[in-house]
Amino acid sequence: MSIDESRNPSHLNNATSDIQSYLSVSIQPNIKYRPMPDPLSVYVPLESLTKELINSLVSTIQQSAIDDRNNSRRTLLAFLLAINNKVNEIEKHTDINNKIDDKIIQHVREVRQWFVEKNLEWKELQTKYEGMAKKDNYEIAQTFNVKTVEPYFELTIEGLHPDVMQSREYMARFRSRGWEPNELKLYWNAQQLEDLCPKHEINSKQTEENDKTKPEVDSSANDESNDKKSNEVESKKILVGEEENKQSAVENETINNQSKAEHEIQNGEIEKLVEKMDITNKQSNHTSDNQCNAISTTEIEIKNEQINDNNLLRHDPSDADAIQALYQFPVSKRNHAGKITYVNKGIEKAVFDAPKDAQLIVLNFANERSPGGGFLRHAWAQEEIILFNSDGYRSLLDLKYGRMGGGYAIPEFGVAYVRDIRFFDKKAGEHRKADMLVSACYCLSGSPQLYDNPTTIEEWITNNVAKFRAFIAAAVANTIGDGSNTYLLLGPIGTGAFGNDVTEIGYVFRDVLRSEMMGSNGPIRNAFENIWFVSTDKWKNDLFEKILNEETMVETE
Repeated sequence: MSIDESRNPSHLNNATSDIQSYLSVSIQPNIKYRPMPDPLSVYVPLESLTKELINSLVSTIQQSAIDDRNNSRRTLLAFLLAINNKVNEIEKHTDINNKIDDKIIQHVREVRQWFVEKNLEWKELQTKYEGMAKKDNYEIAQTFNVKTVEPYFELTIEGLHPDVMQSREYMARFRSRGWEPNELKLYWNAQQLEDLCPKHEINSKQTEENDKTKPEVDSSANDESNDKKSNEVESKKILVGEEENKQSAVENETINNQSKAEHEIQNGEIEKLVEKMDITNKQSNHTSDNQCNAISTTEIEIKNEQINDNNLLRHDPSDADAIQALYQFPVSKRNHAGKITYVNKGIEKAVFDAPKDAQLIVLNFANERSPGGGFLRHAWAQEEIILFNSDGYRSLLDLKYGRMGGGYAIPEFGVAYVRDIRFFDKKAGEHRKADMLVSACYCLSGSPQLYDNPTTIEEWITNNVAKFRAFIAAAVANTIGDGSNTYLLLGPIGTGAFGNDVTEIGYVFRDVLRSEMMGSNGPIRNAFENIWFVSTDKWKNDLFEKILNEETMVETE
C-alpha cells in the first residue's frame, strides 16, 4: 500500500465528496466551503481533560483586554461550555444507549470538582457566549477594506503582496474545496494523544515504571534492624515471587487476549474474533477454562457496543486513522535510529531535500490566535514563509471556519494537525506533500497574545514541556507506517519575534525527545528514523546540536 493510499482508507473516510455539500462565497463563486458547524458541538476529549487545561480555559476566558479579532476567546468559551454539557449529560445519565464505565464516571466527578473550585456561573457564561456569538467581528475586514464579511472573506481581499496572491493559486490547484474533516485534527493536550494508544501498551509500560520506582523492602530501616529481618525478608520475597509469577502468567494471558481483542474489535472484526475463540477453545486443552474465557463472547459484544456507540466520547472521529496505525504499529515496537540532522536553510527549501517517497511532518511556529499570524500583512516569519510557499493557509481557515466554528485558538497545551499540505517550488516547477503541526510558543516580546505568560522560569519550563510533548505525540500518532520512512522537521520555535531564549528552548527539546511517551521502550525520538532541525540561523542549530549531544539531562516535571 502506498503512502497516499494509507493516509485515507476508504472505510475511515466519512467525508462526502458530493459537490452539493459545499457552499460558495457569493462574491467569489470559486471559493467553496462546508456549512459552518455549531461551535458548541465541538468534540470533547473527556477522559483526557486535566486541571491545567481547565485552568487555562477559565483564566483566558475571563480576560477582557484580549484582542479577540478572530473570536479566540469565544472559541475557548464554546469548548468550556461543551465540556460542561458533556459532564451534565453523564451526571444525569441521559444517554441511556451508552454503557459508561466507572473510570469515566470517576473522571467526570474530578472535572466537576475543578469547576466547583473555579466557582463558575454557568448561566452567566452561557449568556456571555450568546452575546459574543451575536456580535459581528469586522475588525480584520475593516483593516483590509472588505465590504462583505462572510466566512473565508480572507481569500477575497484584493491588493495584497504577490506572495499572498501566489499562495491563492496554490490553494486553487489542489484545494479549491479545502480540507476534508478527517484531515484536520485538534488536540488539547498530550494526554489526548496518549489516550489514542492501545490500553495494554500504556498499562504495561506504567507497570514497568512503577516496578522501577518501587522502594526496596526495609530500605529506610537501620542496619541492625535489617540484619535481624534479612532472613525473614528473603523468605517473604521467595513466597511473593512465586505468587507474583503465578499471577503474572494469568495476567499476561489475559492482556494478550485483550490485546488481540482490542485490535480486532477496532477493525470491526467481531465475527472473526468469536470464530477464532471457538477454535482456540477446542484446541487449547492445556489452558484452564478461566484463561480461555478471559474475554467471553458477551464481553466482546459489550466492548464492541461501547466502541461503536461511545466513539465520540472516547476518540475524535478524525483520529480513526491514527488509532488504526497505533494498533498496527505500536509505539513500543517503533525502535529506530532517531538520527538528528541539522539543516541550515529555509523550511520551504528543506522539504525538497527529503526523499520523495518519505512522509514529512513539519512543525509550524504558529500564532495561537490568528491563522497564519501576519500572513495577510506579508510578515516574514517561519509560519508565514510556510504559507507563502504552500496551500496551507486554506487549511488554517478550514480550522477556523470548520473545526472551531468561526473562531481560532490553538490550545495552550495542545496542537492542531493538518494532513497533506503541498509545498511548491516555483522555480523548479515541483510540489510535494507534508503534514503540518500547528503549535505556538509564548510570546515574551510584549506583543498581544491569547494566553498569560508564565511568571517563573519553573512554570515556563513546565508549560513548554507540555506544549512540546503535545506536538511530538501528535507526530507519533499520525505517522504513516512505523516511522522508518518519516522525517520530522523541527526547529527553534519561539526564538524569533516571540523572544524565547534559544538555549532554554534547546533544553526543552532535549528533555522531551529523550523522554518516554505513548508506551515507548526508550526515548520517543526513536519513534522516527530521521529528525531534522531546520533553521536559517546556523548559530541556533549549532547551539541545539551542542545541547542535544550533552550526556546529562536537566529533569523537568
